[in-house]
Amino acid sequence: MKSLLYAILVLVTVRLSASDPEKQTRMPMIKVYKNDLEKVYTVFFADTLVRTVKVSLQDKRGATLIEESFTAKGFSKPFGLTELKNGEYEFVISYDGTSVSEPIALRSEKEIMDASITLKRDYPTLMVNVSSYNMNPMNIFIYDNYNKLLKMMYWEPNDRMMTKNIDMSQFDGYEIRVQIVQDGIDKLEQLVPLY
Repeated sequence: MKSLLYAILVLVTVRLSASDPEKQTRMPMIKVYKNDLEKVYTVFFADTLVRTVKVSLQDKRGATLIEESFTAKGFSKPFGLTELKNGEYEFVISYDGTSVSEPIALRSEKEIMDASITLKRDYPTLMVNVSSYNMNPMNIFIYDNYNKLLKMMYWEPNDRMMTKNIDMSQFDGYEIRVQIVQDGIDKLEQLVPLY
């Protein structure tokens, strides 16, 4: 009987320690959304715990150009980098002894327009623009802040239709996330404010 009680006590103790939320390892969601054309880069951080997070931008020599700290369960902070020279940079997001690096590349408008897909917002219309060099069919996915798919569409650009207009008034919330996939490769992922 004593061994049965002891086994139950051990089982309950192990189960309680396994269900303790403070002892479970949590990985926060970290993402840098890029708006290369306007040179605005939004650092997104989401977790279930309140954490102190340091965000810094470093050049290729490792010199810190921008540094900010946040204490919250999550945040979405846009950084306008129009004053910086074109080149390679890196966002470093640090919390609880862990660091995550997200590289970015600042390029000229011509470099961006010639080779990629761009988004232009003129509420209530979101325009997906392609250059004449990029006429491949694409899938456009629109998500809310909770990663819920709101809309999915297929588009084949051509010389007469190089812009796809999307009505943003149909979406609720503060911002949406637009993801564009061509040939199975993510070509663009960007947060777009609704208002």
